[in-house]
This record gives sequence, structure tokens and C-alpha cells, in this order.
Amino acid sequence: MSGVLRRGSLSFDLNKGRGTIEANLYGGYRETKPAPGTPEISVIALDFRRYSDDLKKVPVVPAPPAPPAGSAPNPDLSQDVDSDVISNFLGHYTRWSFLWTFLLCLLQLPTTFHLFMFVFQTAPKDFWCAPPANLNQMNLSEWRNLSQTSDGCLLLDLDYSQLIVEDGQVTNWPANASDLGYRQCQDFEFSDNDALTLVQEFELVCGRDILSLVETCFLVGAAAGAVLSGWISDRFGRRHTLMAFVTIQSVFGGILAFSTSVAMFMSLRVIIGFASMTVTVVSFVLVVELVSGKWRTVIGILNILPVAVTYVLASGMAYLIRDWRILQLVISWPWLIMLGIWFWLPESPRWLLAQGRLDELCGLIERAAKTNGTSSQLPTNYRKTLEAAVPREVQPQQEGAGSEEVKGDSLEAASSHQSGHVNPLLVVFGGKYWRTTCLTLIIWLTLIIIYFGLTLHLSNLGGNIYINNAVAGTIEAVSICTSILVVLKAGIRRSLIGYMLLPGLCCLATNLVPSQTGVIALATIAKCLIGANNAIIPTYTAMQYPTIVRNFGVGMGNLAAGIGLILVPFLWHLEHIDALLPLNVMGVCGLIGAIAICLMKDVN
Repeated sequence: MSGVLRRGSLSFDLNKGRGTIEANLYGGYRETKPAPGTPEISVIALDFRRYSDDLKKVPVVPAPPAPPAGSAPNPDLSQDVDSDVISNFLGHYTRWSFLWTFLLCLLQLPTTFHLFMFVFQTAPKDFWCAPPANLNQMNLSEWRNLSQTSDGCLLLDLDYSQLIVEDGQVTNWPANASDLGYRQCQDFEFSDNDALTLVQEFELVCGRDILSLVETCFLVGAAAGAVLSGWISDRFGRRHTLMAFVTIQSVFGGILAFSTSVAMFMSLRVIIGFASMTVTVVSFVLVVELVSGKWRTVIGILNILPVAVTYVLASGMAYLIRDWRILQLVISWPWLIMLGIWFWLPESPRWLLAQGRLDELCGLIERAAKTNGTSSQLPTNYRKTLEAAVPREVQPQQEGAGSEEVKGDSLEAASSHQSGHVNPLLVVFGGKYWRTTCLTLIIWLTLIIIYFGLTLHLSNLGGNIYINNAVAGTIEAVSICTSILVVLKAGIRRSLIGYMLLPGLCCLATNLVPSQTGVIALATIAKCLIGANNAIIPTYTAMQYPTIVRNFGVGMGNLAAGIGLILVPFLWHLEHIDALLPLNVMGVCGLIGAIAICLMKDVN
């Protein structure tokens, strides 16, 4: 007889008189199938649990202490799908998060001022060849009509010292003046009823019209800052990188107002461009790393809202302050007051965790809990939870039980990891992220060509430069706020596709509008829609990369943005071929960008 205990039952083989070897070896607990034709009879069901009242009782678990009166409830976020080890202790969005995300959003204002105020500092002015001293009493209209070409760049090649002016009229103007040739003007005069601009200060007209090159200097610095700022911030932290470049931006921005030559102006604009892009990238990454869940998307978009507000403020300031030097000082030095938050500004908690700097992280969590009034609800052993989440490569190496060889290997391994600092370039172009990075470069490039192509050159389409930019900035601010609802309802990826496709179609539709007013209206709509895209894309890009290279990943997008910015001034040179050709190029960029977003992976 063989007995096989199967899931608490005994089965007996009636044909055999003793237990099989296999059954005895496994103590009757191994599941075996009976041989064909062997009858199995379940005799009794054996349950080895004791059904006593003691074991049936539900264990008594002491209830957690009630939070103090007046303190905010501390919901358990550990079961939240949007939660992580940091948000378990900091929350998704709290009083502490609101304070710092609001202050960091303000840093977008000076950055946008330095980029956008160039539009007003270089606004075109009416000019003409300056008359010689002996002809100053000559009627200005008559002087311009008689002596120079309509563009005010060429002057009749004659001896003006022999001319005589009486009662505002030239008495001995040569009869054969129309047969004389022209020479290049050496001195220019500008209309006095407009602002004192950079164009007038350094006479950047005719053969010295190098405004595109001057504008490119800022954009070259911005392109360099887009990449290097990511590496600096990932290496040395968000906090110190951000505040150091806020200082550089403000100090050199003020020095720019005292430029004595175009060369000095251009050199300083490179430095300011580098610093401004660094502030933009690092402040954004720090903002989205202070919150979690859906608030990462909401705050990431709202972080760009000051950009649109700046367009309105810049239009008003430029209208009231007509001297470009005073205007430059106003947008630069007052922001040095922001350095007062350097000491209190928190480092990114997720960056601290990725670097294994638990002492600083615990101090940050405790200060945040104190601000939120939830210190008493902070678990006593929360540091153990954080220690378990520290990446393996940055965890301290454990020494062996006495083996010097093991100790040496540990030190060598620790040295090779360089305290957890990885080469971000190898990560973003590695096997897992290379496709994402390539598509990101295409999306940012096409987006910036449209956005800044319309933002910096909306005046090229005609109309009042102050009114056009103020209206466009107001509508764009509303569009950015509306985009939050669109993203939460439709999803971030589908929203990006729509906000890229529609501006492209608007730009192409200008070919079908006969009036200049219609062209300006379509261009303004396109600018506002692409402005919403410009607010969403940094958050979407940040979600594509891990914390350790997130800043560098966003920086790669801004590198493409910098290249797009460099191309924008030269894009509008195409209007000399066809007035609508720049808008057609932007329309095609919108279609290409929409396709690239379709190929990207979606994020929650």
C-alpha cells in the first residue's frame, strides 16, 4: 500500500501493501500522478491548522496617533500610483512646494527680458545722410530729396563746402547734379521722435547693418548654455548652479548698458545668453523636481507663464523708457535682490537622493515638514526608507571582514563610479534613450523656429511694435493657462501634437489670406498656440529621462532650441524673396514637429 499525501488528503493504492520509495523519500508531500488504472480513494482530509479561538482572533493593532489640532492631514501616499519615495514624505504639492515654485517662476522674468528686450533696443528708425555743417540751416526735406537716394545710404558725390544756404534754401545747387555719381554716407542722422536705440547709438545701418549678427551672439551663448548648464547642474547640483548664473546674468546685464562699442556689446551678449539659458533650464528642472504627480505637469507649464507675461511688461517698459541703456539697467540690476534666497533655497530632493547625500536630504525633508506643519507625522525611521532607495553605485562600499584585497577592490570600485557621477552624454545617446533624444532635438528645433520666429519678428509683418507684442503676450498667457486643462483632459502627448500642428497650419494658411490684417491675425494665433506648446514641452522632455540626467536631457532640447534661435534672424531674410516665405517655412516646421511628437512615447 502506498500512501501519497496530496494537498491535505491521503490516497491509498489498494493493489500494493506498502508505501513506495518515492513517497517515503518526500514524506508524502510530493505531488505524483497515479499510474493508469490505479483507483484513488480520498479517505480523510487532514488540516494541520488548529481552529482554536486564539488563532481566529484578529490581532489588535494600535491606532496611529491623531494629528495635532490645526495641522494639515497627512494622507498615505505610498499607494498612490503617482507617488515615489520622496513624495511619500514631501507630498505632491504642499505649502512648502508652493512657496519655492512661485519664487523660482519669477526667475523666468529677467531671462525673458534679456532675450526679448533686444526687439525694442534695435527697433528700426528713420535715418538719412547727415548734412555738412554749412548746410545745417537747409530744409531737411529738401536736403534729403536733393542729395541722397531714397534709402538714405548714398550721397551725391559733390563738394558741399561750396554751397550757400539763404533763408533755408540752397542758392547755388549745381544744375548737372543728376549726372553726378554717388558715394557712401559717412555720417547719419536719425529721427528724434523715436527711442534712442542701439541702431542709432552705433549707426548700424546700410553697410553696418549687422543686427542679425548681434542678435546671433546672444543665441550662440544660449546654445552653449543649454548643453553645459545641464552637465554643470547634474554634477554640482541645481541650487548653486542656478544662483551663480543668476548673479552672472544680472551683473553682466548691467555692465552691458555701459558698452562703448558694438564689439563690447556683442561679447557681453554671449555671456548673458549663456547665463540666461542656464537659469531657464536649471530653474525649470528644479521646479519639476520639487513636486510630483499631476502637479509636475501643472507647475511645469505654469513655470513658463511668466514668459508670456514678460512680453506684455516689456512692451510697456520699452514704451515708457526710450533710452536703451536705461532700459538695460532696469531689467538687470534690480534682480540682484533674488540672491537673498540663495541661503534658504532648497536643493532638488531627487538629485540629493540620486547622489546619496542623505544628510542634506533628511534636513530638507524636516524643514519642509516644519513649514507644512506635519513634523509630528514624519515617520521616525524614514531615513531607512531613503537609504534603501539610494542608487547602488553611490552607496558607501562595505569593508570585508579583514581582507585587505577586498577593501582595495571596494575603494577602486568606488573611485571608478566617481561618487555616482555618470557621463550624461552616454546615457542620453545610449541604447535606451538615443531614439528619444533624436526626436527631442527635432521637436525643439522646429518648435523654436516657429515660436521665436514669430515672437522676435512679429513687427516684420507690420503694425505697431508695442501693441502687437502686448496683445500677443496677453493672448499667449491665456493660452498657457488653458493648456493646463487641455493637458489634464487630453493627455500631454496629444496636446503637444495639436499645439504643434495647428500653428503650422495657421502659418501655411497665410497664403490664402489677401489682406495684411488677416496675415497678422493668423500669425498672432499661431504664436499663441505655439506658446502653449513652448510651455508644455519642457515638462514632457523632463519626464522622458531619469533624475541623474534629467537636466542634461532638457539641456539637449535647449541645444536644439539654441540652434533654432541662431537660424531665426536669418530666416526672415527670406522675406526679400517672398514676403510670406518665412511663414511657409514655419508651417512646414510645424508639420515635421507634429510627426516627431507622434513617434515619441507617451508619459503619464
